[in-house]
Amino acid sequence: MSEGRGCFKTGCLGCLGVFLVVIVITGVLVLIGWTSSRHRDMQDRTLAPVEARADSTLTPEDFDWRTHPGRVVLDLAHGAFILKPAPEGQGLGARARFDAAAYTIGEKFTVQPDSTWVYRISFRRQLTGVQAMFRGLFMKGARPEVQVFLPQDVPLNLAAHVTAGGMEAELGGLWLREADLTYDKGGFSVSFSEPLREPMERLSIHGAMGGLEAVAVGNASPAVLDVNCRMGGGDLDLSGRWLGDCRATLGVRMGGMSVTVPGDLKVAGADSAGGDMAEPAGENPLPVLHITKRASMGEIEIQR
Repeated sequence: MSEGRGCFKTGCLGCLGVFLVVIVITGVLVLIGWTSSRHRDMQDRTLAPVEARADSTLTPEDFDWRTHPGRVVLDLAHGAFILKPAPEGQGLGARARFDAAAYTIGEKFTVQPDSTWVYRISFRRQLTGVQAMFRGLFMKGARPEVQVFLPQDVPLNLAAHVTAGGMEAELGGLWLREADLTYDKGGFSVSFSEPLREPMERLSIHGAMGGLEAVAVGNASPAVLDVNCRMGGGDLDLSGRWLGDCRATLGVRMGGMSVTVPGDLKVAGADSAGGDMAEPAGENPLPVLHITKRASMGEIEIQR
């Protein structure tokens, strides 16, 4: 009996020791977070391509980006991000508010041999996840935000990747030819509130471990639409002004996708509410949406 009580006593002391170690480590991390929060460097920064031309392959002074097609590349992480058309009279650029002691932002503007240009913006956290968590306990209202503005009168290709953050993208009215939008461990909302200047050639949205909302995709009228969600859900609204046929590939894995198709769009190649819609008689047949579905451990629901 006494031996049993001794083992029990030893076990309790061991648990107590582990508990005390956890308390000490937590206290140290809290102290580090408190100390770190006292040295923040909040900044409001404005970015523009004219200030980032050091690596151009053409003479910057002789090049006007507004008269050439371009590509915007965004690599953004650990923050809130907004993407929208630039106000009238303003061009390509960005505004950011963040703690420079914890985050870093960069930009680069390059001109290609064919006179097209590429504008890159990167934003990410410099701290580890644990450091950022405890630092955030003592820094209210310091969540970083980056706003990116796209010109409405320049042909653009767009590539945006968001990690561990959220993006709200309003792309209506732009001259957007192709877009590759990806997200990982976060949320992505994209909307086309008004028709683009020309129908898109391709729109691709891929995401993992997060949620997707796409609104009024018909106003983009992409010839190719590729949407894929893994370990998350998506709501895809295809309303808007379709100007041509579309080949859409929709995929989910370990998640679900809801697709809303407007009544003025004929659907082919996939089961939908009400089945395929008959084309009306006349000289202007409805645009056709050709759908290919791929679902693994999930479901894609198409409805009118």
